[in-house]
Amino acid sequence: MSYNAIMKAYLKALQNQYKNAMNSGQYTAELSYRMPLDAMEKALAKEFNPNEEIDVILEPTTQGRVGRPDWRIHNKQTMGIYGYIEGKGLSEEEFDTKPYATQIEKYLTLGHKLIITDGLEFVFCMSKDSEPAVISVIEKEKMHTKDWSAQTLNPRFEVYMREFFKNPSAQQMNEAKLVELVAVRTRMLADDILELANIPVEEAMNDNEREVIILLQQMRKLVYNHNDSKLRTADVFADFTAQVIMFCLLYAHRVLCLPEDTPTEKERKIIAYIKEDLSEGEALTPFRNLMLYLRDHSDKNFFINQRIDECIKFLSFIKMTDQQLVNPDYHQLFELFLSKYDAKSRFDFGAYYTPKALADFVVKLTNYVVSKNFSGKSIYDDGNTIIDPCCGTGSFMEEVINHDPGNGAYTLCGIEILPAPYMLANYRMAVLKKQDETKRNSVHILLANTLSNSVFNGDANKDSIEGRELLEASRISNMPLKLVIGNPPCSDTIRDNTDKDFSIINHLMEDFRPPKELRRGRQNIQKQINNPFMQFLRWSCKKLLDSPNHSVLSLVVPLSFLEAESYKYARKYLCENFSDAWIVSVDADARTGARSDSLFHTLQGRAVIVLTRKYGDDTSITKLHYCDYSHCMRINKEQLLNESIKKIVSRFDTYDIANDTFAFSPAKPFNTEMYKKFWPVSGEKKQGAIFINHCSGIKLAPTAMFTHVKAPMLKRRSRDIAINGATEASAWFAKQDKPPKIEKIMAFENALNECENRSVMDQTLADNIKPYSFRPFFTSNVLLWKELLVKYSHIGGGGTRLRPEIISAYNHKDTIGFAMAHAPKDLNPTLSQFVSFCWYYPDNDMCTRGNSHIYVNQYPDKKSGKMLSNISADILHRVMMMLGKNEHESARDLVFYIYAVLCSQVYLDEFEGALFTVNQSDKRARVPVVADKDIFLKIARIGEKIAELEKVDYVPENILNYDYDQIMEEVPVGFELKNVAHPFDAENEQLLLTDGKETIRIKCPLSLQRLNISGYDVIKSVWLKFNSYDFTHCEFNRDDMKKLLNFLNTIATHEKMVKKLDEEIALVLAGKVKLIEYQN
Repeated sequence: MSYNAIMKAYLKALQNQYKNAMNSGQYTAELSYRMPLDAMEKALAKEFNPNEEIDVILEPTTQGRVGRPDWRIHNKQTMGIYGYIEGKGLSEEEFDTKPYATQIEKYLTLGHKLIITDGLEFVFCMSKDSEPAVISVIEKEKMHTKDWSAQTLNPRFEVYMREFFKNPSAQQMNEAKLVELVAVRTRMLADDILELANIPVEEAMNDNEREVIILLQQMRKLVYNHNDSKLRTADVFADFTAQVIMFCLLYAHRVLCLPEDTPTEKERKIIAYIKEDLSEGEALTPFRNLMLYLRDHSDKNFFINQRIDECIKFLSFIKMTDQQLVNPDYHQLFELFLSKYDAKSRFDFGAYYTPKALADFVVKLTNYVVSKNFSGKSIYDDGNTIIDPCCGTGSFMEEVINHDPGNGAYTLCGIEILPAPYMLANYRMAVLKKQDETKRNSVHILLANTLSNSVFNGDANKDSIEGRELLEASRISNMPLKLVIGNPPCSDTIRDNTDKDFSIINHLMEDFRPPKELRRGRQNIQKQINNPFMQFLRWSCKKLLDSPNHSVLSLVVPLSFLEAESYKYARKYLCENFSDAWIVSVDADARTGARSDSLFHTLQGRAVIVLTRKYGDDTSITKLHYCDYSHCMRINKEQLLNESIKKIVSRFDTYDIANDTFAFSPAKPFNTEMYKKFWPVSGEKKQGAIFINHCSGIKLAPTAMFTHVKAPMLKRRSRDIAINGATEASAWFAKQDKPPKIEKIMAFENALNECENRSVMDQTLADNIKPYSFRPFFTSNVLLWKELLVKYSHIGGGGTRLRPEIISAYNHKDTIGFAMAHAPKDLNPTLSQFVSFCWYYPDNDMCTRGNSHIYVNQYPDKKSGKMLSNISADILHRVMMMLGKNEHESARDLVFYIYAVLCSQVYLDEFEGALFTVNQSDKRARVPVVADKDIFLKIARIGEKIAELEKVDYVPENILNYDYDQIMEEVPVGFELKNVAHPFDAENEQLLLTDGKETIRIKCPLSLQRLNISGYDVIKSVWLKFNSYDFTHCEFNRDDMKKLLNFLNTIATHEKMVKKLDEEIALVLAGKVKLIEYQN
């Protein structure tokens, strides 16, 4: 359509809209002509620029701080902006620009052209240096004519509109949007490469495709140190290559281009950067080498070069402010890129940035520790070598440079495996260099896998990009090292660092394993050996210990490293090979329920370790300097971390290192001599203990499918799912926190439908629904159908564990036992009761986080299946002689006795230092066994009474004095109990039940509101949760209210009984009762 045709069509549509609006009385000034104007703008854009794709965006997002225009017109490829158009009300009066002077000025600050129009008159604001030109498409007095489109068009309008659609200008863009758009282009390029990288040459469809495939194969040889297809898949190659190329362009845009450069000048600079020969010591060497290979071996029609050209044009039209260029948020840029490009890679690599305040703190503390241990020395001494083996975006490197008080001639090296943070780290260093070009330090950032054999032995292919980086990493890391500093990636995902290319680090990891005689299959304490942070820790030790000089290790590690049994032998190795330890707990482990306002955006806690080694001195670590910030609010943490070093070190206290655990955090002191006389509940095989065997509880996956608080509803729900499948399951489980996956639902449905008919199905369900010790003080019902559970254990995603020994034990009516957590510190931020009694088949989650281990009085023999006593002969015979009872009765009494002691608050308080620990297989909880028959039986009987509180048919006394009838009357018909986050009114000591419309208030003492057993808040997180409508799918009635009142009275009775028990235990712990002393 020609210009004249476009304008006539516009005027005709505009007149119709205007007349209709005026005649109907529905006229709104700005909206009456918006659609005709939008159509006209799009048509003119195409007419004036037929070879370009131009977007005319109606109501775009806010442009910086100047508000939102009605239209933004930009080039679709380059994002270069032609200008903005702002609509005002159409009237017959001449357009007055004065009221819009401020608005015009604001828009022009963006550096783009602006049109303000009422539909007929157009105010062209082409630059800040020229006066606005007011041009009417047709004369305003012609608005009364019959046909606007028949009027003569103002020729100046075409001239100005053509100028408006010429030469798009750069647009100002925030970092988040820029990185998002680069990530999108990177993903598209990676997909393009992958499509062809997987095709063998012989499968090429034509000569052109064959040349492209051959070129990609040559690029792969250039990039990688070796050609092992298992390690260098097409996916890995495509991702790596695309990121290298796009981030090379982004680096050039940020480092070489100035805010005042025109798009043409920016394009010239970026092209020059990727085309010019490499100079000695240049940043981003691997990136540049790849770009130069493309320069020398491909033409402009090669698809990668086409993507490069498009991205250069895009970047040339992006304007960055001085503030964005000098002080960007590197962490945000990296995380935004990963989230838009491939969010999964962040979690696979455990890639979480180091907060600036923490990096600053670690550098300050490290330099102080160096000066304290090595008189007159500093990390900045001439000739020192400092390495961050996993430098990320360069947080620690920046702080090392910023804290240099002089101008040290030291070598600073960062190694990074991911291209995105590698580029950002290089950019970060470039900014610092611009700020002070007189620095004498030598800075290197390398793109390499630190853990590779090549970094140890210097054996790499120097003709490949990867090989050259590995050789340089080997050269620098084999120099005498003063300091290794950093925040290694931490991920439970099994990493691919186990093949022959990583044989050296894998061999070194033997030093962190238990002695061979203590190893056994499926040993949990060995699972973390392959965690990458452990591998980086061992790499750091190797490099430092091989250096013929004093050295320092400063790393951020998971908080669990400080005391978890999994890391015991790693800590032992550090204690034996270093001489001084400074430890800081930074973030608490939120998985324990601790209210941790963390610096890091992870549930896992974090800590800092700073260790020194005196060269030529065999002194080992026997004491640790410790400081704990983990329970502070984030704002307070940052204030503490930013304090002067003098204030920081004043907060450290010194403790002895425990020779048995080598824990890097202090334990609360306790009477160790008395505790040695107590009997371990369980222990290692050669360690004498009370119980011979223990086992985890039954693990159902998904639990929701197999359990329900009401047996009839469990039967009905199971039958409904069998008949209606996933649709019915969704109705039952949709609002639960972990609804079952479709494959699990289908397996459940198929298994039940194998029953011959409805009658057989009902009988099968009735026969296999059993009472279930589900949570502390909460008995549920479970569908314990063996045939179905066996099938479930083989479904992908797994999780189901039948525990046949536990099922066999509880098939016997005389079996009793309790669930105990081996790691009380993993349950709760403070020590609380970590046992609960199990009268019925026990669940794996009787303690939070799958922490429960079941201890029973009898256990099936593996060979015969016969039930045998589960109490060791040593203690059992002594108790039998003391009580004058048989083996069965004595074992039963001993179970109740042990359970009683473990419930005692006096015992928990007195021996918190021993009990409040992470899992240590050779340091399980110990209990005092009294040698006085009467006191033993008295404690055992109290333990039995406490245990009976957890029986499903237990009816408590009304010690809370509830008016049962009145409270039950308050429950309205159709009341669907909600599972709410805050069900208490602490001030008035009330429990609040609500369905979202009505609320029922029940007296509930604060002590009961706060009752936590085995990691569960038993009212909120157990009873209310599993009786809520989301889990029961039936209304909460008066019978349910009666059960709730009984439950509250039951836990109040528990509180009362524990106080009575404490009176007896206090005498024992005071040493007033003779003990059957433990000897092993």
